[in-house]
Amino acid sequence: MLIIKQYPHEMEIPYHLLLDADPSKKLVDKYLSCGILFGAFYNAELAGECLLIFHKNTAEIINLAVLEKYQNKSIGKSLISMAENQALLCGYKCIEIGTTEHLVKYYEKLGYKYNKTIKDFFVKNYEFPVIDNGIILKNMIRLMKNL
Repeated sequence: MLIIKQYPHEMEIPYHLLLDADPSKKLVDKYLSCGILFGAFYNAELAGECLLIFHKNTAEIINLAVLEKYQNKSIGKSLISMAENQALLCGYKCIEIGTTEHLVKYYEKLGYKYNKTIKDFFVKNYEFPVIDNGIILKNMIRLMKNL
């Protein structure tokens, strides 16, 4: 049984998942200090996480990760839905996400639309090469969805 809820403060921070989505602990800690962390628990085991932060006019899913053994089971989709609902409850009408090229189609299927490309984002904002699926990342694709 899948349960999605705000991550309990008394539990250890799931860095193994957070750092899978963003390898900079410094950035992850910054986002944790101002965001809402949701956990997806499958039969009481943490299967995934989603970190939602807020800007002046938009909410942003800043971190999203699902353990490999739980991927392709709609857990990421459920976490995104929870983040979208929380953003709506907080009065936001738009939500954003920054991603890599190979995940754009996934988010488009969930109603997200292309906003812009930030050239060399991963090169300029990380002190080390960021690698995903064996590819060194350069550009970030920004997507938005009206809620």
